[in-house]
Amino acid sequence: MFRQASSDEAAIYITDLDRCQPSTSLSSTPKRHTWLAQPYATARLSGQLLSAGEETAAPEVTLALEQSGWHRIYIGVYPEHRGRAAIEVKLSDDTSYSLLHMGADWSAAASHGHTIHELWWKEADLSGQDLCIRQVCTSTGDTDEPTAVQCERVKLAHIKLVPLSAAEVATLERERQRSDTRRLFAHNDAHGYLFLFGSATEEAVRREIEPYRHTDFSRLYWECGAGDLMFYLGQAGRLPTCDGIEDFERRGDRLHAETWRTFRERQLDPFKVALECAHEMGLGFHASYRTAGFFFPAPLEQWNPGSLYFTRPDLRMVGRDGRLGPRVSYAFGDTRRFVINLLREVAQYPIDGICILYNRRPPLVDYEPPLVEGFIAEYGEDPRHLPADDPRWLAYRCVALTDFHRELRQTLDALAEGQGRDRIVISACVFNRDENLLNGLDLKTWLAEELIDTLIPYTSEPELDSMSVAWNDDDAVRYFVELTAGTNCQLALNIMPRHMTPEAFQRKADALYAQGVDQFFFWDSAGPFGRANYSAGWNALRRLGHREEIREWRQLGEPNLQPASVSLRRIGDYDLRYQTPG
Repeated sequence: MFRQASSDEAAIYITDLDRCQPSTSLSSTPKRHTWLAQPYATARLSGQLLSAGEETAAPEVTLALEQSGWHRIYIGVYPEHRGRAAIEVKLSDDTSYSLLHMGADWSAAASHGHTIHELWWKEADLSGQDLCIRQVCTSTGDTDEPTAVQCERVKLAHIKLVPLSAAEVATLERERQRSDTRRLFAHNDAHGYLFLFGSATEEAVRREIEPYRHTDFSRLYWECGAGDLMFYLGQAGRLPTCDGIEDFERRGDRLHAETWRTFRERQLDPFKVALECAHEMGLGFHASYRTAGFFFPAPLEQWNPGSLYFTRPDLRMVGRDGRLGPRVSYAFGDTRRFVINLLREVAQYPIDGICILYNRRPPLVDYEPPLVEGFIAEYGEDPRHLPADDPRWLAYRCVALTDFHRELRQTLDALAEGQGRDRIVISACVFNRDENLLNGLDLKTWLAEELIDTLIPYTSEPELDSMSVAWNDDDAVRYFVELTAGTNCQLALNIMPRHMTPEAFQRKADALYAQGVDQFFFWDSAGPFGRANYSAGWNALRRLGHREEIREWRQLGEPNLQPASVSLRRIGDYDLRYQTPG
């Protein structure tokens, strides 16, 4: 154990990780189901690091921290050359593990080679606490004792503890009570953690939410369904169990389906677990629904058998040329009634809101008979003979989704009144300025009639998605700020790309604050390959609600926000200063 003094902190480095217990779970030679303890040295530190490979399936071990009082905790990981590092840790009093991952953003800013990187985890009172350490392993989801099939490689080098003064603890506790900084909304597709890890446990669900504790996030948008698929244990749709499907193109889809079969067998509702966990830590919980999830293209065909797309072919989208499209259309009242029935069932849970996700696989309306016939009756012209962007046709076609929102608002208001509860908030994740009307979304009417309470304009990386407008375009931002000004509707811009340096996140937030944006939405926030992974980018992102802190940082000349790192000199008997040229 080393103690480092500097001008502003006295850090404690725990490097003798071979103290972990039980000692039988450690070895000085590589073994399955055992951590490899290896000696290492830097210019200033030396000790024993723990290592586990892709097939090791190392067990949980415990490290006595032997500290009291409040500390800031950093985890020193060694990702090897251009590698990645992931590990699960928790304090003995924690209810859930945290999954720490260097994330996709580290390689652009951090040095490669044999370097230990420090990931900031959290602040906590360490009195009487040990550190529990676990390798990240993927398991099949349909057994009582899951068998690890693949694990994340990891080398854990040290634990860094920075003692906090009484004044720092008081400041930290005041910070945790603030509400003015809680401007961030997180999205979780309720799929990624099943696709990656296939663990049908309450703990796996809670681990997804744990990163938001004591952060600037105030809402969690957790997906409850897509089309007629339910991501909760209900009756209105069908579960994503893929019953009868034996072959999957992607291993993750098999894990997802197997896990849902286990949820069903055990009557373990992950949606309910997520809701309770979010509320326990003070997060609003908003059930999010993908409108276009009735029919999936290759290689996702396993989700299609039994879909409404096949049982009700009369509800399929109709193209301008009369051909049926690969969608279920919201121009039909039966489609809207099906979706609202599903969302009514979801709203029986004590959720805080419903979010309609339009930002995947549009459109939802085209040239279906109810729209064509209605337009002919009103205008005396066939819209199929007009230009596709005829303003009268585009405006008229919006009636389908506007009716959907009216029906949804009435349903949720009646439900809330009957339950004696507050208004159930409706959010809508929409497109950029020009594409909303093209896809049948009449935002002005929705706002005028108070059909939505939160507007979330979505933008993606321009190189990956044609439906993109970068939020460094002042006109694009101004349009939505002015659209929502003077209404009761909140504006929360989606921040993309997913992975940026901490400096880039802070610059973007600062620029948007200056333009009048007060809330930010983060699509795919889930870790480890989303955002909530304790990487350098996440550690800036989770404090983006502190606008005064960001402004001060910029005024100081943007000091470096990258995590601390130190170069290895030796691991085992090998001197790493000898490098292969090039």
